[in-house]
Amino acid sequence: MRHTSKDQFVMDKRPRSKLRMKDIPLMSRPREKMLGSSPKSLTDSELLAALLGTGMRGKSAVSLGESILKRYSGKKLAQVSFSDLVAIPGVGKSKATRIMAAFELGERFFASPSLTKVIIRSGEDVLSQVRDIAEKKQEHLVVLYLNARHELLQKEVVGMGTVNNLRLTPREIFAPALQLACASLIIVHNHPSGDPEPSDDDIHFTTKMHEAGEMLGIPLADHLIISKSGYFSFKDGK
Repeated sequence: MRHTSKDQFVMDKRPRSKLRMKDIPLMSRPREKMLGSSPKSLTDSELLAALLGTGMRGKSAVSLGESILKRYSGKKLAQVSFSDLVAIPGVGKSKATRIMAAFELGERFFASPSLTKVIIRSGEDVLSQVRDIAEKKQEHLVVLYLNARHELLQKEVVGMGTVNNLRLTPREIFAPALQLACASLIIVHNHPSGDPEPSDDDIHFTTKMHEAGEMLGIPLADHLIISKSGYFSFKDGK
């Protein structure tokens, strides 16, 4: 007959909040439980514990997950700010980042697509928004402002004339981006000559805007030059 040790008996009698992760039977730990069956078998607190990875002194990851869920019940956790998560004892920046990233990823994958949203992922997507300026007899410079999901937030004609004559500064291009809280932007202008190949002025302008975007944390995703005969993408190099 197998005897249970005194230490084992004491361990099993500990309040759940006092259990350390190493005190929990191996196959009852969130990660091992998930590997042994599926994520659907885990409770909400166990799923959160899998994201947290570790707990804190005197509290396992599962117990920490339970306390977080108790504080932010239902869908409130998905809406909590980064600063509020970091303020919870035992969470910190790294764990808060993982939690917020998980909710954002889930929202992006499972949110119902809106028919009113325009997604910009390719040169063809850009062309569908600015095709009209390809026929213009004067150069038009258009900026597409995008969020982190590549959704078009705003399209704006910033100026008319060659990029050299316009003498545009990063302020004219990026001021709307800061107000919209956009994640990236795409610049488009047309060549009435019919040749979409970039000029030296185009190259210099693109470099300047790329550098400004890097400094502001709003990257220039691409600069397209369009004409009747086709288009040139600085991102693709053709």
